Amino acid sequence: MPDMYTKTAITLLLTGLLIQPVLAETFEHGSITVPPPAASSPTPAPQPPVATSAPSVSRSGFTTAISGREPIDQLGRISAGQQVYYFTELNGLQGHVITHKWERDGAFQLGLQFPVGGSPWRVNSSKNITPNLAGSWTVTVQNDDGSILKQETLVVDPVIPSPAQPLTQIPPDMQKAPAPRPDLATPPPAEAPPANTEPAKPDATPETAPAEEQPATDKPIWETLPR
Repeated sequence: MPDMYTKTAITLLLTGLLIQPVLAETFEHGSITVPPPAASSPTPAPQPPVATSAPSVSRSGFTTAISGREPIDQLGRISAGQQVYYFTELNGLQGHVITHKWERDGAFQLGLQFPVGGSPWRVNSSKNITPNLAGSWTVTVQNDDGSILKQETLVVDPVIPSPAQPLTQIPPDMQKAPAPRPDLATPPPAEAPPANTEPAKPDATPETAPAEEQPATDKPIWETLPR
């Protein structure tokens, strides 16, 4: 029989053979794979500040009407007796209140204020220029700090009356002689008085009133007076 040392050696040998694969497997699966470090995201470059446009009036002008918030024409000179509009497009004035000030020959006529809600922002004002308001009309666009943003002038001419139309000539074949009017008829000639055939008499001596007869008496006049 094998002795005790032989059994022990055999046991150790078998144990070593059994443990070897286990150790190998454990080593293979127990290895830790370290991932590479993640690339750091680049720091964004600082953005430049947004430039705000200076307060200004980019478009403006007098016009006869506004259609779709746009002027339909541009006026420089008109005749009195019509409605006139003044259009403005504003930039960089959001949050401000601007004024349209209308003046005629330097005298104030109308003032309208508009709060500005954005940029660009369009506003317009109007004035009915009656025939008696001819002259030089100026509109001043003024900011709420008192600065003048725009100023334009419109010349309004007085209304010239149209000349009288000549009378239409009546064709000769349609002309008729006017009927005589009774009140304008020629009166008959007056009849001459009949001629006097008697000879003319000499002018008679003009008669005088007979003097009052006094009673005939031989007495003096003082004796005939009543007493």
